Amino acid sequence: MCLDSAATGSEVQSAVEPYPCHGQGGNQYWMLSKGGEIRRDEACLDYAGNDVVLYPCHGSKGNQFWKYNQQKRQIRHGSSDKCLAISEKKDKVVMEECDSNQLRQQWKLENYDPSKL
Repeated sequence: MCLDSAATGSEVQSAVEPYPCHGQGGNQYWMLSKGGEIRRDEACLDYAGNDVVLYPCHGSKGNQFWKYNQQKRQIRHGSSDKCLAISEKKDKVVMEECDSNQLRQQWKLENYDPSKL
């Protein structure tokens, strides 16, 4: 499964959902910035305690700050210290207490190179 959102950068608080990977980029093309943002164009993955949404990037970290652990394949939210996961029903993206044995929390970032961060 891949992170997917049909929202554009101007659509605030738009849902991010799991969707079968299609390899076409577009709605599933994300970039982890040097500042710890997970970006798609001018929108960033944002978690303020409820849903994981796309929100215009603000550059202030906080709700939009993420860390990727390549060995554990986990994406950890900087301020909540929770991990990005796919729900048990596989119908939404959620935040959970981090558990490196939980497959729903494991993500592969294609072309990830920590030396460029």
